[in-house]
Amino acid sequence: MDNFIFSIPTTAYFGKGQINILGATIKAHGGSKVLLAYGGGSIKQNGIYETILEQFSQAGLAHVELSGIQPNPRVESVEEGIELYRNNGCDFILAVGGGSTLDACKAIAAGVKYDGPVNDLFVGESRGATISEVAPLATILTMAGTGSEMDMGGVITVGADHKKKVIMHPLLNPLFSILDPEYTYTVPEYHSMAGVADILCHLMEQYFTPDVAAKVQDRMNEGVMKVVLEDAPKILANPQDYDARANIMWASSMALAGFQFLLGKPSFAFPLHGMGHELSSKYDMTHGVTLALLTPAWMRHTMSTAPAYLPIFARFARNVFDIREEDDAKAAEEGVKKLQAFYSAIKMPANLREAGVKEEDLNVMAEKAVENGKLGILTPLGKDEVLQILRAAF
Repeated sequence: MDNFIFSIPTTAYFGKGQINILGATIKAHGGSKVLLAYGGGSIKQNGIYETILEQFSQAGLAHVELSGIQPNPRVESVEEGIELYRNNGCDFILAVGGGSTLDACKAIAAGVKYDGPVNDLFVGESRGATISEVAPLATILTMAGTGSEMDMGGVITVGADHKKKVIMHPLLNPLFSILDPEYTYTVPEYHSMAGVADILCHLMEQYFTPDVAAKVQDRMNEGVMKVVLEDAPKILANPQDYDARANIMWASSMALAGFQFLLGKPSFAFPLHGMGHELSSKYDMTHGVTLALLTPAWMRHTMSTAPAYLPIFARFARNVFDIREEDDAKAAEEGVKKLQAFYSAIKMPANLREAGVKEEDLNVMAEKAVENGKLGILTPLGKDEVLQILRAAF
């Protein structure tokens, strides 16, 4: 196991009614005028908005609003937020919503402290810009999935081709996050289950790595995966099952908190996200759905082209899905089938074709997925390999 540093600087306020700490806690962190950011306005329908304003009033906090942040948030929303923050003398950012709003606000937090275009700050850009200071940020989570409430990264859509860009820095961990499972009751079924697929993929992308005897990380990961598999169907049966919502929300947060399940391992590859982002870019497809569509095909491709890693996939099948097959290859394949059955049970599309993807677009998406270099960790994925996976998922 490699050396590592473990830090989760975000304070989580988890459970019913935790929003009651909001105003005082912002004030304790030095906030006096808040940029309140949210998406399409659902927080005004479910009562969260009014509660936030009450908290602001009680604490004597002023605020300005940035609304309409899109799913797969665009850099234009980030730029609008930076302008609002600066022009109104804000000193704190509160992101209310799911991963898209939270990700946009992380980019805003970095951008308001940088003298230049926020695009400079995205990972992989060649301008040499670095994040050295950010605006203070807190979050109120209304949809479980991305884990952005407890991590240091975000994904922003940029340009006419809707390219996904990553912004990442330890300073972008929120100061605190309010996690009330009741706030997820009204999330539509489709988006709730897409969030489940996202959580599961975060866990798997950290699990399917070369074996470096990181046993604590892997066994904890297996336990969280099993909880996700057990509790997601309970939400389908009863969207207001508090305990199921609570377990899924906490699983989302823990999946990426300090990237704890990747600690001591050799890479931060996340190849499924690299491919999935191209589906979102081309079709504006919900992120978690892209991951559910691609994961089985990627697993089978890796099992076929890198058979030395079959024991890792077999261990996944045995420890997560309770497969009892002794032969590693057979066990691994049974694990993939069980995973596909789970995706079907939570009503994810069966394949890319069913999700509306056109076969003639596969080649271009494969090219774009690797334009910054090959993907993968267990086996390298160039354009040809990505295209094979897309075709297998089609």
